[in-house]
Amino acid sequence: MPIIPLDTTDALTLGLPVDDNATRFSNYFHVLREVIHWSNGWLPLEPAFHAKYVLGEHIHDDARGQVKVRRRIYELRANEDWPGAPSPELAAQLDRLATASSPAEHAQVVYGQLKPTLLAALELHTTLVDPITDEVSLLVLRQLIERQRRHIDEAAARWTITPEAPFVADLGALAIVKRETRDLQVLPPLDEPARDEFVTVTPDGDPFLGEELYVNGDENHVPTSPEEQQHFFHGLMDAELCAAELMARNSHEYPDMPWDFHVDMARQTWDELRHARVHEVLMASELGCRWGDFEIGFDYFKSIYAFDLTGRLLLFNGTSEQKAMWRHSHRRQVLLDLGQANVAKVFDYLLADEVPHVHNGVRWGTHLLGGDPAAYRARMKELREGLDRTGQPMAPPQAT
Repeated sequence: MPIIPLDTTDALTLGLPVDDNATRFSNYFHVLREVIHWSNGWLPLEPAFHAKYVLGEHIHDDARGQVKVRRRIYELRANEDWPGAPSPELAAQLDRLATASSPAEHAQVVYGQLKPTLLAALELHTTLVDPITDEVSLLVLRQLIERQRRHIDEAAARWTITPEAPFVADLGALAIVKRETRDLQVLPPLDEPARDEFVTVTPDGDPFLGEELYVNGDENHVPTSPEEQQHFFHGLMDAELCAAELMARNSHEYPDMPWDFHVDMARQTWDELRHARVHEVLMASELGCRWGDFEIGFDYFKSIYAFDLTGRLLLFNGTSEQKAMWRHSHRRQVLLDLGQANVAKVFDYLLADEVPHVHNGVRWGTHLLGGDPAAYRARMKELREGLDRTGQPMAPPQAT
C-alpha cells in the first residue's frame, strides 16, 4: 500500500528539487561507505565477542542500506557528478575516522558523531520530500532511520560513547565535490585477531581437538560424548569468529573491489558471527560449558590470512566451507541417529549458510582471475595440492 492513502487528494507539495535530493543521498553515501570500510577493518581487533557481534550486524545493515542509497542516487541523477567526493567539512570527520587508533576510538567517532549526525539529517530529509512525488525516497529514508537509531542505542550498551555536538547542522545540505572521488586507506595487516580478556590464546590451541575432526570421509570423527562436544563446539565458535574476521578484512583490505563484493562479505561476516552466537548459546544451554573455558589458537586463521584475496577466497570459501558442508551433514545425521536432536539441529542452518559462502568464493575468485572458469579451476587445483589432510596450507604463499 502507498504511504499516502489512495483516497487522499491533498495538493502536491513537490518537496526538494531533484538535484538537492541527489546531493543529500550523496552525503549519506559517503558516511555509510566509510563507516562500513573502517568497521570492517576494526572488527577483528575488537576483543569482546558481543561487541564484535554488534559491529558485524551493523556492517550488514549499513551495507544493505548503502545498496539502496546507491540505487536512489542512480535513479535521481545517473551521471558522473554524483556522488562525487565529500565536502571539506565532512571529509574532516571522515579523516578523523580514518585516524582512529583503537576499536574504542573508532566506536566513539562512529556512534558519538557520525551516526547521530546522519540520523538527524535523515529525519530532517523526511520532512522535505513530498510523499507522493517522492515516495521512493521516503521509504528508503524511513528504513535508514530505524536502523541508525537502533545502532546508536545498541552501541551505547557495548562501548563507552560520549555524545558529541554535531559537526554540522544539516549533513544532507553539505555541497559535494562533483566529478571527484575520495580514496580509502587501509589499516596495517593483522598480526592476529583479538579475543575477550578471559579467553586463553596459545600457539597450538586446544590440545583436546584432534585432526580427525577436520577431515572428510570415513576418518571424520563426530564428537558424541559430553566432554568431546564441549571442546568441539568451543573450538567451532572460535572458528566462526575467525571466518567473520577474515571476511571483514577481505572487504577492508580490498576497497576497490566491486560494491557487490563488499555486500557479499558483509553478509558472510554477519553469518559467521551468528554461527558463533549459536554455539555460544548451545554451550551454555545444552553442554554445560561457556566461551573461554578452553584454549584457542590462530594457526589456521594465520595460514589463510597470509594469502592474497584470490588465495583466501579459493582456500577458505571454495575449499574449507565446501568441505565443511559434508562434515556438517555427516555430523547432523550421526547425532540424529543417537537421539541428540537439539545438538544436531544446529547443523541445519549452518549447512544452509555454507552454500552462498561457497558461491562467494567461486564468484569473486573467478572475477579476480579475469572471469575465466578454467583459470579458477587451475588455481584451485594448485592451491589444494598444498594443503594437509585437514585442509590447512602446509607452507606460506610464495612471494610474487
